[in-house]
Amino acid sequence: MGTEGMQALTQAQAVAHYEAMDLRARPATLHPGYVAADASRDPRLLPTYLLYQAQGQRWLHSLHLTAIPGTDLKDASSPYGYGGPLSTSDDARFLAQAWQACSQWMVQQRVVVDYVRFHPVLGNERWYGGSASDNREVVVMDLQGADFALAYPPRLKQTLKKAQRAGLVYRETALAPHARSFGAYYRSAMADIEADPFFLFGDAYFELLAATGLATLGACQRAGDADGPWLAASVFLQGRGLREYHLAATTAQGREVGASSFLLHEAALAARALGVPRLYLGGGSNPRPDNSLLFFKSSYSGRRLLYRTGSSVFRAADYDELKRRFAADWSAHPERPIFYRKV
Repeated sequence: MGTEGMQALTQAQAVAHYEAMDLRARPATLHPGYVAADASRDPRLLPTYLLYQAQGQRWLHSLHLTAIPGTDLKDASSPYGYGGPLSTSDDARFLAQAWQACSQWMVQQRVVVDYVRFHPVLGNERWYGGSASDNREVVVMDLQGADFALAYPPRLKQTLKKAQRAGLVYRETALAPHARSFGAYYRSAMADIEADPFFLFGDAYFELLAATGLATLGACQRAGDADGPWLAASVFLQGRGLREYHLAATTAQGREVGASSFLLHEAALAARALGVPRLYLGGGSNPRPDNSLLFFKSSYSGRRLLYRTGSSVFRAADYDELKRRFAADWSAHPERPIFYRKV
């Protein structure tokens, strides 16, 4: 398995270790290739892969390092979506050793603080040595067994019938041939709803995401109009044992015929046909239990999981100095471990 102890890996090395980890689920959002592609969102993000090995076990942590403006310090954070470590062992002693080695590496590299978004399907906060806190409920669909559509509420069934009457059809393809087209489609939809510019990912993001081989494009159009406009489109990420609903968009015309609802139902059917046991839908746009996006996703499944986040301060004195340096940001966002930039 290689050298014991903590080491920083190249992306290729990290991918090899990731794919060798025998875990029930390996979400694509924790794949080192995804971490590298996601770094294209911001030139300040440096993909970093840490591996701890001992007694034949692996602990792998893929994250972004970022230089803190005006200092010689750094912070660490998960990619967009989810992150946190993967481990082949739940042994408390092994995990404590891995975290100690990670913390020492962070101190040596002048990393002050980290912020981690754990994956709810894995519950991988158990492999992390910092603090963890509840954030919000999320939705996952179990695709095996009985027909999941039988449990849909009447309003969703009616919406799907409306889409079918409108002649919608669903198709899946690799993202690569359509990366730029989807990027433009997604940005247009985000602009229409006046989304934060943080979410206006550039073409490079979608091209690099497509190059990982992890991304599938799902889109719906009207029957007989294969060259017509997408009424709804989404990027799904495929990892071991799990498909993830990643980014999605629709149009005013699509909303009129329930295109987003139709797309998600058909994507679940397509995943089941491929033998994928779960479709992860995620949660709302905020932690409120009455969030409209959470309400939409909950129509597809009553199964909820808990999404948690974590953080650790590795250099306490430097962290206190950051609070003084960025006093206005600290005052505005004391709940954010990385309070001086959007993560």
